[in-house]
Amino acid sequence: MTDPRTHEGMAFDPAAEPATGPAAFEVPLSEIIDWRRHIHKNPELSFQEYATADFIEGLLEEWGIETRRLTPTSVVGTVVGTAGDPATGRTIGYRADIDALPIKEETGLHFASQNAGVMHACGHDVHTAMLLGTARILQGMRDRLHGRVKLMFQHAEEMLPGGARELVAHGAADDLDEVYAFHVAPHPIGHVGICRGRVSTMSGIVSISIRGRGGHSSNPQLAVDPVLVASEVTLMLNTIVSRNLDPKAMNIVNVGSLHGGEAGNVIPDEAWLEVSIRSIDEGDWASICGRIETVVNGICHAHGATASFEWQTPYPMVVNADLASDRAWHAATRAIGPNRVFDADPWAPSDDFSYFSREVPGCYMFLGGGGPENGMPYFLHNSRYDVAERAMSAGVKVEVQIALDALAPGLPAPPRRPEQKGTMAAAGSIPPRPATPGLGVPESKAGVWRDRREFHDASDYTEADRARVIEAAADAGTFDGTRRGPRISPEAAGQASQAAIDGKE
Repeated sequence: MTDPRTHEGMAFDPAAEPATGPAAFEVPLSEIIDWRRHIHKNPELSFQEYATADFIEGLLEEWGIETRRLTPTSVVGTVVGTAGDPATGRTIGYRADIDALPIKEETGLHFASQNAGVMHACGHDVHTAMLLGTARILQGMRDRLHGRVKLMFQHAEEMLPGGARELVAHGAADDLDEVYAFHVAPHPIGHVGICRGRVSTMSGIVSISIRGRGGHSSNPQLAVDPVLVASEVTLMLNTIVSRNLDPKAMNIVNVGSLHGGEAGNVIPDEAWLEVSIRSIDEGDWASICGRIETVVNGICHAHGATASFEWQTPYPMVVNADLASDRAWHAATRAIGPNRVFDADPWAPSDDFSYFSREVPGCYMFLGGGGPENGMPYFLHNSRYDVAERAMSAGVKVEVQIALDALAPGLPAPPRRPEQKGTMAAAGSIPPRPATPGLGVPESKAGVWRDRREFHDASDYTEADRARVIEAAADAGTFDGTRRGPRISPEAAGQASQAAIDGKE
């Protein structure tokens, strides 16, 4: 009889689960797979995760786990240990992101998205299902926990300014002693990678509107073509990293969308670009932002066009703390075996988990979900992205073991992890080139004002609440919080503008 948990030519085989260490608990993998598939089939975009949050809350309450909503589309559950007075115990937290992406799914899975143009293409369905499995197991092991486990199912990781800073502003991290999160990556199935120190880049987006003068395509000399200007801008922005910054540093400037016009015989009035910026150095970040404005304003001036910029508050870098990293390493080696735990290189994507890990010691881990060698050549954010579901068993075992170690009576401190003996290449650092890459193209809102209120329902927030969120999001000494971008004095801005006009740096 064929097991229904079969897709992409890969059958569910309990015997093929990753080898385990001395974990004294069973993982309900079949149910976790069902939860993952339900979530995958019903994806919701950032700040719209109402049904997903209801599904999560319903399961937690069914298991007797206390829940609360800090925002309309997030859920926080708490497992209270009974191995001692909870008031004298510690509190650890787990974050699972629950939102999906504006991507048309092309996997062909029998549980593919039924919501047109929306897909779980970043593994958030996996993260959520794993944390649900962890919650269920820990609720049945409360007699081994001295303290609390906070289960944070977070909304809006995929959309700046992100849901994590909102939860932090509402106090989600106030009582935490440590915090942990997983992200699936194309590493060997069921293997767990843990970085030392920095894990990700800081990242942000700037939307650029270029205003020209529209006209008929038969008389281009009477118009100022913003599409032509935007094309030149796109080419020049790609020189910032290669010509203006140290090539040894990890800096990325990528034009992800360019839109302008509706008809081939019409020169439009306006064109829009949406640019992603990534860096691991705040000085380089400021240089990139300044250079973007100089390049764009200079090209626009040369053509008689104008530009406006909408800077979004960036995600800070995720940095693993030694305490949490050591604990995660030893828990993982106990739960799944030392041969399946490896030192990981940092990767280029970013994550708003950084808002949690800046508050308390945190560890952001990678779970191998399979790669080209497993018939899964597509990287995250691709319309054909998928994971080997049996890998979730390893992730759950590690999460449970971390809680058992961190909340054991006596509050033992973790030993230091072994000295590094080489790392596994960062996920996606050498991306495969499939013959049929898939669509993988999110719907862009470049140049269109997006409502980025810190709370979904206007009735739920006040100006004081908004101020708290802005304060929590501001990166000390670097980002203002009152404008979406780096602090640049009026004098510096004027000098940069004049330099662009004069054609000099």
